[in-house]
Amino acid sequence: MRLDVVSLRGLPAASSSSVASLLAEWRVGAILQAVATRDPGNGQLFLDMGGQRYPARLASGDEPGPADGERLTLRVLRNSPVLALERVAEPARGMDSEALGDALRKFVPRQASPAPLLANLAWVARGTGGDMLPKAVAQAADRLWQSLPSTADLSDPMTLERALSRSGTFLESALAHDDGTPAARSAVAADLKALMLQFARTLREHGARPNGSTLTESTHAPLPTAGGPLSSLSSAPATLALLETPIEQMHELARQTDGALARMTTTQVTNAAQDGPVQAMLIEIPVRQDNRASMLRLRVEQEHSRERSHGSESWTIEAALDLGAIGALHARVSLSGFRVGVQLRADAPAVVEMLNARAPELESMLREAGLEVERIVCRHGLPGGDSGQRLTRLLDVRA
Repeated sequence: MRLDVVSLRGLPAASSSSVASLLAEWRVGAILQAVATRDPGNGQLFLDMGGQRYPARLASGDEPGPADGERLTLRVLRNSPVLALERVAEPARGMDSEALGDALRKFVPRQASPAPLLANLAWVARGTGGDMLPKAVAQAADRLWQSLPSTADLSDPMTLERALSRSGTFLESALAHDDGTPAARSAVAADLKALMLQFARTLREHGARPNGSTLTESTHAPLPTAGGPLSSLSSAPATLALLETPIEQMHELARQTDGALARMTTTQVTNAAQDGPVQAMLIEIPVRQDNRASMLRLRVEQEHSRERSHGSESWTIEAALDLGAIGALHARVSLSGFRVGVQLRADAPAVVEMLNARAPELESMLREAGLEVERIVCRHGLPGGDSGQRLTRLLDVRA
């Protein structure tokens, strides 16, 4: 269910300060609390937020809309030209909805694309200006950079599995199952989230503060959601080159690390708060290629249906990667039983041409693996926006 706040104009003058305060909170992805009220005469819908009453309308959804007095948890879809809100409904059974809601309210507004941090880590690793930083900070930055998998690593199944397990998505699970063996301790120590937390701690020990940065611009990034189109995360320039003193650079690194960690935690909460026949997992992995890094976004969906023969499972794997100047690449692989279908999309016509040229080689490899290839399609242009058939939610929660 999606709701639009019709207008912020025409409100009592006394509410102007409250409106200004709320506008600062109404960032895309922010989680808001509201109470629905209805006009007793005409049934007009209003949302009470922050002590103020705003006229609203039902923008999409099959239900008649919230009842009078119903408490709502809403996520901001956009804040211009109207404030568009999506209700996040009931969580998965057995989940602590209050804890999940609190986690999203805390981390979603802080989350940011890891791309600027990756650009700065590469900048420090190249020795462009990292000699200005304290030795401990530079060493922690280099450890974090060297821990990232390379593009060559992802071409091997074993190293790809290791990169996925150490992507930060499963750190807490690894800690819970740590049996004290050297292998378990090594896996935790090499985890991306653990290394980022260590880097953040090192920055704090040298006086860095996330809110101390003079740079506030952030690279736009799609929110980490389990549904909707999977788009790539664009690369970004190294912002440390714009700063003159070590403390300014450390403040900027602290800000970017805090945003990247908040995004990672948001992704983990998103993965945990699902229910239904389709289970999806989103994983974001930074990948090194020479002296730059890109974010590989993966979504793995599993659907089990009794209507299928013998209750077979259907899998879909999507991947999105920014290729720099030549645009983005998107791949979707569906597997049902032994039948496989592949769809490849790219921004650049030259990349599409190359994919088409290599498609027969891919088909041969799949058939040699014992799979029945339904189709391999290479197209120009990335997947379009959400068609509305599947709602994109960060969390299903009932207020």
